[in-house]
Order: sequence, then C-alpha cells, then structure tokens
Amino acid sequence: MILLLLNKVMNRVMLSAFGPKLIISITLCLPIWAHSDSEATIKGVEAFETRWVIPFLSSGSWGRGPHSNAESCLDCHQPGASPFLFKTNSNEIQPVILRVRDGNGASGHINYGNEISRFGITGKLHPEGDFDLNWYKKNMEGHVLRYPSAEITKLNFGPLASSDTSSVRIGRDLTNIGMLDSITKSQLQDIVDEQKLLGLNGRINYVLDPITKTKNIGRYGYKASSPSLLDQVSKAFRDELGVTSVMYPINPCAGNPVVCSSLNSVGGLEISQNRIKVLLTFIRTTSQPSPKKSDMRASTGKNLFKKIGCNHCHRSDLYVLSEHQTDTQYDRALYTDLLIHDMGSGLSDGMKEFLARPEDWRTTPLSGIKKHLLAGGTLLHDGRAKSIKEAILWHDGEAKTSRGNYLSLDNEQKLLLEYFVRQL
Repeated sequence: MILLLLNKVMNRVMLSAFGPKLIISITLCLPIWAHSDSEATIKGVEAFETRWVIPFLSSGSWGRGPHSNAESCLDCHQPGASPFLFKTNSNEIQPVILRVRDGNGASGHINYGNEISRFGITGKLHPEGDFDLNWYKKNMEGHVLRYPSAEITKLNFGPLASSDTSSVRIGRDLTNIGMLDSITKSQLQDIVDEQKLLGLNGRINYVLDPITKTKNIGRYGYKASSPSLLDQVSKAFRDELGVTSVMYPINPCAGNPVVCSSLNSVGGLEISQNRIKVLLTFIRTTSQPSPKKSDMRASTGKNLFKKIGCNHCHRSDLYVLSEHQTDTQYDRALYTDLLIHDMGSGLSDGMKEFLARPEDWRTTPLSGIKKHLLAGGTLLHDGRAKSIKEAILWHDGEAKTSRGNYLSLDNEQKLLLEYFVRQL
C-alpha cells in the first residue's frame, strides 16, 4: 500500500511541478522515503499529497484559499527544487515564495501575512500580488556567482511600508527534518559555550510559541523562527495553502471584508488535528536510509570537513534522540547545530525574524542532502548555489575562516570534501 501511495506522489512530482525532464534524476533518488508501513504513516502520506481545492470544487479536499501559493505540501517540499526553474509571469505553482515581514521581525505584514500569495479565487478575489526573480552577479573569491532578487510586479491590496522587508525563500524536501524537536536546550547551550571558545557566536533564536504564549527555542525554518514541527506544519497550511487549523484558525484575507467573509464562511476548521497528527508522524519518520559503509574517498573527505572547521556548525556529533523514530537505534547525524550565525553581508536578506538579524541564518542540516542534489536541487535559503562549492563560497561572517581553509585546499582535496557532503 505504502509503495502505491509513494508512486502516486512521485507521479505528481514528475508530471506537475517540474515536468518529465526530471524523471531520470528523481528516479536516481529512490527509495524516496524510508519508514514503517503503519496505518498512521499511510494516512500521513495521503495527507502530504492531498490536493486542496477551493470550495465547492470536487477534485480534492475543500479549504484552499482564499489566498494561497500551493495546492499540496508536495508542491514545495520535494527533492530537486531550484529557483532557476522559476517561471515568471505564469500561473504555475512554484516552490519559490516571497516572504514578507514587518520591520521589527516579530510578525508578518498587516495585509499580506507572512508571504505574498500568487493565487486568489478566479472571479471572486484577486491574488495578493506577484513577483519576478531578477538575477545578479557577485564576485566571490575570484568566482562569479549568481543570486536572485525579487521584483514585486503587482500588489493588489496596498503597498508595503518602507520598513517592511521581503526575502526569496525556496522549499526543501523533508528528509530527516522532522526530528529537530528532540534536540534539548541543554544540548544547544553546550554548543553555544563550546563555540565561544572557538571565536564563534552561535545563538539560540528564542521565538514566540503560539501554544504556550511564551518564548521558546526556534528550531524550524531558515532563521529558526518556528519552535516546533506542529507549529511549522500548521503555519504552512495557513500561509501556503490557506487552510485553517486549531493552531491557526483564521485565514488571512487581504480583500474587501464583505468578500472575505463570504469566502471564509464554508464552516469549521479545514484540517483536523488528527489529520495534522498523522502528517507529523509521516514527516518524523521520513528519513533517508543510513549511508552504506564509508569508502576511502568519503572518509578522507570527512576528515577534511573537520579539518577546515565545517563541523563546528555542521556538527557530526548531534544526533536524533526521538520517541518518534521507529528504529530505536537510529543514529544518523544531523550535521547542524540548530543555532543562528552571522553569515556575512553577501547572504543578508534585510529581514529580521525574532532574534535573527538579516545576516543571521540557522545552520541548515546537511543530512539528506544527497537525495536533493541527485534530483538537481540547489542550496541555501533562496537556492542560489548550484553546487556545494558555490554554497561554501557564499559562506562569510563567522564562516569566513572555514571558507578560507576550503580555498586553501588543492583541487583533489576540494573534490573529496564535496564528495563526502554529497553522500550525506
């Protein structure tokens, strides 16, 4: 049963979001997920690939909108996502979104929420707006790199304030990402203390927990601005799909209040807690099979990874300790410290998110990167880096020394290090 569902998911990936040209590259990544064939997992897969539609269409679950950027979780969270495939001036669903935030970094825009929604309801409600990606070049250590910048081409419900900021973000697949809740505050504080001795300034991003209404550790998102998987998933249903839940029961609607009221009056919350629960179970057990025994190239590359300092932040000693894992011996390193770091002006997006400044980014977990790269995916928060080498070259700020150490390697050593990372 589970394989049939996964095949169904993959058919949607290949035929809708990116088209048949990625069939070969995605096939290389199979099996896509490794987890138990439990009833909860099967229902979780179904929830993950459910197509949400505007009431009262009959081709999916009711509840999408009134504003949205996708019609299923799968649209944004799959291996192979790349902003270089973004089609401007089109009505196609894309894994690229434009995040918006107020100047103090504590909340989204008063009208547009957390992102500019490119879809409304035909004949009833305009989309919030649209944007193009303009590509620019930057010389970094003798290499010419490209990066995207969003140009807002349309805003249908008023301008952004001068203090508001926007940032291009791209979705990533969920391999090994659902277990970050298991990392404790004491583990993170130990890492903070250790890094201070190394001259680094990794910090916990304390954010507002919508459940407890208190400050909590941020773990999810590019700037660690969400405290839990439950919050991250519930927020995504609201922001990307326009689907309400117990956590986020109000659908933002930037249009006329009378129009919005009529569109939001279908009744009740649009996704149940039970349905979110099985989706969380699926995500928490969505893991790439443990790598095969390391070969000589990977072992040498791992040693270089440590030698040049990458492991100070992309830690190989931070493991998952989670009751959600079906395999109690699960010991895959996450290759993150879950802390936010100053990554330099080249990666600054001008946006604050709680304690994270524009130049601050959470250390992205490298575990599961193999599948994403094999499928043609790109790296960093906006997908600007086409390769591991480009991603390293963009590292600055606290990572400047490690970048310099990488550049001092000979070509063969660089290839070995990159080979190691591609196996994670």
